[in-house]
Amino acid sequence: MKLFDKGLVCVLLTAICLCGSSCTGGAAEETSPTATETPVTETIETSFESETSEANEEERDIYMASEDLDFSDFVFIGDSRTVGMAMYFDMDTIAEVGVGISFALSHYDEIIELRDKNIVFNLGVNDLNHIDEYIEFYQRLPEEFTFGNKVYVVSVNPTSGEYDSMNADIDAFNVSLADTLPSTIKWIDTCSLLREEGFYSSDGLHYDKDTYILIAELIYNNVMLYQSLGY
Repeated sequence: MKLFDKGLVCVLLTAICLCGSSCTGGAAEETSPTATETPVTETIETSFESETSEANEEERDIYMASEDLDFSDFVFIGDSRTVGMAMYFDMDTIAEVGVGISFALSHYDEIIELRDKNIVFNLGVNDLNHIDEYIEFYQRLPEEFTFGNKVYVVSVNPTSGEYDSMNADIDAFNVSLADTLPSTIKWIDTCSLLREEGFYSSDGLHYDKDTYILIAELIYNNVMLYQSLGY
């Protein structure tokens, strides 16, 4: 698989242009978020743990050995979609199945101690109705963290099948979040790109190997593009 497909680069450049107008917001506040938080809504991820435990490890090892993407200076913070992606790449994660903003808050001290990393937040599908808490979380990340790393927030990606009705809420969540991120945090719109490129999900919520690989490439290429533009 080529790292920079011509079509993907065009789509990525479009995404960068779009995020230039939407990735705006006030300066990050230095006040830490409160430790108490409304619990994450009941998870819709009921079968992912058993599915991941049955992953073909030999196939995973072969893929990882041949892949050109280097995630050695990345840390991914997310839910089961991050867990699923990490099955096919050697990447550091702070991630669990079925989590949301309360998970990020519970790991707040660990997260803000990270330095000199590409920090990728990939959360939201389990608690779309907590958009205000997400906005507050990202706006309150301390400057020593946002200036000591390169920080990215990935859009919540699309659903299908029995979860297709979630897409309207996903779109509203993504628009609200992209419009309110501080300028020190960059937005990566993989949701629109997945809809253009196509994706496959057996349960409507989690993806197959090829889709996870595509998501990883889109994130990686966006990060490289942002950095080539001076971020």
